[in-house]
Amino acid sequence: MTCFANGSAVKLFYVREYGTMTADTISAAASGSTFADSGSGFISAGKFAVGHIIEVSGFTTAANNGKFKVATVVAGSMTVTDIYGNAVTLVDEAAGDTVTITQEGGIPANPEFKPIRFVSEGLSPNINQIQSNEINQARQRAPSRGGTYSVAGEIAAEVSFASFDDLIEAAMQGTWTADELVIGSTERSFAILERHTDINEDYVYRGCRVATMNISAPLGDKATITFGMIGTKAEEYTVPGGATFAAATTSDMMVTTNGSLTEDGDAITYATEWNVTLDNGMEAAFSLFQREAYCVTNGIASVSGTMSAYLKDGTLWAKVLNETETNHVVVLEEGADSYTIELPKLRYTQGQKQVSGPGAVIPQYTFSAGYDGTTTMSITRS
Repeated sequence: MTCFANGSAVKLFYVREYGTMTADTISAAASGSTFADSGSGFISAGKFAVGHIIEVSGFTTAANNGKFKVATVVAGSMTVTDIYGNAVTLVDEAAGDTVTITQEGGIPANPEFKPIRFVSEGLSPNINQIQSNEINQARQRAPSRGGTYSVAGEIAAEVSFASFDDLIEAAMQGTWTADELVIGSTERSFAILERHTDINEDYVYRGCRVATMNISAPLGDKATITFGMIGTKAEEYTVPGGATFAAATTSDMMVTTNGSLTEDGDAITYATEWNVTLDNGMEAAFSLFQREAYCVTNGIASVSGTMSAYLKDGTLWAKVLNETETNHVVVLEEGADSYTIELPKLRYTQGQKQVSGPGAVIPQYTFSAGYDGTTTMSITRS
């Protein structure tokens, strides 16, 4: 038996808090407010569970469409209430129409967990403490009480091909199309499972969204990616018997001795460091009489970063002084696999050029990427 939990035994997994199914085998019954599926897909295909809020569409009868709350569910039958738990009345309707049922925000009944390769992670409850202002005879403060809380923390990893594409997609809020991803507005929510395999304890962080993403390319080192997460609550978790766990990718880490950086179409072969951060401006929102966050609000996506480069000539520094618009294209590669990060509309917002001795002068440039009519940032995989 182990003495205490060890970091080497921690495993991270995630599952999308989302389930959907489309079938022509679904019927509705007034008796018991029940949907039935002769194809028995409510758990295996739809991944629905008790407490999920679902949206039903496709029935001919309007009363059978709309939002409901799952009261009971097995593979071929699901009883529902309204979203507040009150009784609803469905209308008898035979199967035949193409019906779609979706849910957002719940862990699937039989989750298909995917692994997260990581270097470090710090997901934890971020609890607001409520202090008493009472003046008492002892001249001492009463114990504080825990107030509202959300989940916050970072997951840091080494960039490797095809290992983080779901999380990158969530950060960008776009959709991989022909292996290209641009910034969009499709929010995705995950449940992140933290498994302490040495002490057999499992914890789950719910409602997690990728609030920030940083990609860093330091000199002569590995490229890194860090996801800043915001979620709604943390809790102990019992892994369902029907859960599955995918294997992690085995692609090698990408290092910064491979790849390239171009600026306004010109190769920058004298850069010493480059990094970019996408910030989605997300915040946890709270409601009365509920400790955990009610939801995570979305914001305006902003892209910024820094670059260091030898002072080879006056080209880059002139762009700082003149606020010249430019662009960056960074390629990270390992063998035949690569990610291309493009910032199409960029300006240097600050420059620092210090001389502290006889060595090389290496200015640091702070930049901000702007919207060019399509995106402020794109990522292509190949």
